[in-house]
Amino acid sequence: MAKKVALMTRHHATLICQEARDILTQAGFEIVSNDTGRILTFEEQKALIKDVYAIVAGTEKYDREMLLGCDNLKVVTRFGVGTDNFDLNTMKEMGLEVGVIANYNAVAEFALTHILAVLKNLPRYDAAARAGAWSRFDMRELTGKTVGLVGFGRIGKRLAELLSGFGVTILAYDPYMNEQAAAERKVKPVTLDELLAASDIVSLHLPATEQTKHLINEQTIAKMKDGAYLINTSRGALVDESALLAALTSGKLAGAASDVYEKEPITADNPLFAIPNTVFTPHCSALTYETNYNGGIICAQSIVNVLNGGKPLYPLW
Repeated sequence: MAKKVALMTRHHATLICQEARDILTQAGFEIVSNDTGRILTFEEQKALIKDVYAIVAGTEKYDREMLLGCDNLKVVTRFGVGTDNFDLNTMKEMGLEVGVIANYNAVAEFALTHILAVLKNLPRYDAAARAGAWSRFDMRELTGKTVGLVGFGRIGKRLAELLSGFGVTILAYDPYMNEQAAAERKVKPVTLDELLAASDIVSLHLPATEQTKHLINEQTIAKMKDGAYLINTSRGALVDESALLAALTSGKLAGAASDVYEKEPITADNPLFAIPNTVFTPHCSALTYETNYNGGIICAQSIVNVLNGGKPLYPLW
């Protein structure tokens, strides 16, 4: 009997390319899918994965109760990079190989887009032009600014490269700072407090953990420069939205741009949306054609690698 791979993301039909499916079928796998167009119920998900060899996971949860009893399971690949929906301790106990994809270029480009859009008040200009209004709004130039990167992993490193042509000073804080990578990109490693105090633009690139929850709060915002901008394309849990709202309302912060929120999916009554000097998008920074195509290939090849005794292309351990 062929080993099974479960494609669990509800958008797999558009996200996971035929070439990725071919890699799996040519390696002898049978593909089973979530074809409902929605996140499955606990019972539906459990039934679909109970005898599979591998899972291509979306945002659905994989806790201990979900995973126990999946005796054939050997590898879980996340169609994305966030693993806050994974019980990693249980996965380690089970001896599973766990991997993610590479979306760092797409997210870094989107972070740069957010930076430029909020500095230029782009949403307000777009709305004005569509309304036939010859309006003028406050704008700033990126050149000459200090940009602080909170997190210096793949996305932070790539954003530093993209920023290098803008004539900016780049600071970075990371609890696991790669000094050589920083030096290669002319980035200055600093403490978080130093970064907050010196940066005109603070861009967040850390995962959501117990340690990073509400990293940006009333106290840390108070340490930021007056008139600074906050950019978040990482995880909504990093920011206390009530503190951000207060800082934007008071003028402590000149603006903010976010692709992620404390509560997702977003709803139209989020009070942040009433603030004019902001840019908001619906957690879409990684959803480029290139990332989706390459992500499917990475997931498929990672599963085949594990079948052949190797590791996922982007392993967690």
